[in-house]
Parts: sequence; structure tokens; C-alpha cells
Amino acid sequence: MLPLEDVFKSLNQILKSFELTNSEIKIYSLLLRESLTPRQISKKLGISERIVREKLRHLLELGLIERELINRGWIGYLYRARSLKEALPPLIKKMEKLLESFENEVEKVL
Repeated sequence: MLPLEDVFKSLNQILKSFELTNSEIKIYSLLLRESLTPRQISKKLGISERIVREKLRHLLELGLIERELINRGWIGYLYRARSLKEALPPLIKKMEKLLESFENEVEKVL
């Protein structure tokens, strides 16, 4: 059994996994307007390309953006934002599953 403190730490981790940083919000907003590579995003927002790639990975995990493999003399990815109408239902389902597992952990403690 997990102590109550560990259960709340677990909930905190779940909630943090859905938290968007200001940089992620800016990247998502930019990708709603046009499809871009990480380098293009980096230049437009003045954020390092390493940070952009890290933020893109999180946005991909949440299902807010998609990527397409491109070959323009070099191989890379072109990113685009999914509309909120398209992205929210799977995101909400993911949240529900994680909260359900949290609820199961709470039941073990009680």
C-alpha cells in the first residue's frame, strides 16, 4: 500500500505531464498557422533548436501536434498543429485513464 503522501505525489506527476509551458503554447499557436521544421520554429520564436525539439516531443506525446517525414535534400520532420477539436478528445481520454489509475491507487490506500 502507498502512503497518502505518495498518492498525492503521483497525482502531481500526472497533472504535470499535461502542463504546457509558455514555449509550448507559443509553438502550438505558431503551428496552427503554418507547418514548420524545428529550425524554422527556433528562428521565428528565438528559442534554441534543442529546446524546440524537447517541447515538440511533449506536444507530440499529448497529441496536440503531428509530424511528417520530409526529404528536401535532407531528411527531417515538418510539424503541424492539430486543431483543438481534433486533439482534445484523445487528450481527455488519456487524462481520464491516468486519473482512473490514480483513483485505483487511492483505493489501495483507503
